[in-house]
Amino acid sequence: MCIVGRAVRRFVFATVSAAASSGDALRSGEPLRIDVPGHGPAFYFPPRDFRPKGRGLKPVLMYLHGRGGNAAADCRKWARVGTEFGWVLCPQGQEDWGAGRTWSNNAVAAQNIAHAALHALQAKYRGRVQLRNNILMGFSEGAFVAMQIGVRDPKTWNRWLILAANDQYWWGDGVAQLKENARKIKGVYLLTGQGDEVAENTKRVGDIVKSAKIPVQVNIAPGLGHELAADRLSADYRRPLAWLAKKQ
Repeated sequence: MCIVGRAVRRFVFATVSAAASSGDALRSGEPLRIDVPGHGPAFYFPPRDFRPKGRGLKPVLMYLHGRGGNAAADCRKWARVGTEFGWVLCPQGQEDWGAGRTWSNNAVAAQNIAHAALHALQAKYRGRVQLRNNILMGFSEGAFVAMQIGVRDPKTWNRWLILAANDQYWWGDGVAQLKENARKIKGVYLLTGQGDEVAENTKRVGDIVKSAKIPVQVNIAPGLGHELAADRLSADYRRPLAWLAKKQ
């Protein structure tokens, strides 16, 4: 076989292998792993309707974990509801934190990791991964960096699901950036447990977003504290994602 023929055969084999592993991930509940150049690996699940020979871009739902969080474990949780709407991508914080990772309250480093992870996924699945108009999600410390990233990169992340938001997370020119980029941000959903000490801060974030004339929903959920409730993902988190998905 000629060199071109061998190259085509390798490409077909790689495509089939990637598709098979994507299907295996959905069936087993275990995330796939992707190397992120210059950073640690990220974890992901393909969209629920992913087909190896399909076409068309799908949005990315990127989740930024809390301090001490485990990106792979959190990705498994989000896949239950997130894959209905697109790719679920879960990068890791840059530093060890016991059994998990931390972003070290460094929004610049987190933005670099988020950007690199998104482009690594796009490079692996060309023509299938959106680079703009995606959904950014973050919890606790992940909420802090997500709020900082979102106001500065609204073309990539124009819809946000922020869990345990705090108005103090927009230090510096954050609020000014929010207002300046308001037209590019299509929707913000804020969800915090009623028993979370930042519940009142979340309400203030909602007021700030509303004053910038950005569509916003605020949900202070009864029966929840400062947590990502895995057993309530379908009940409490699908609705926010469905609302955001409509804000194209």
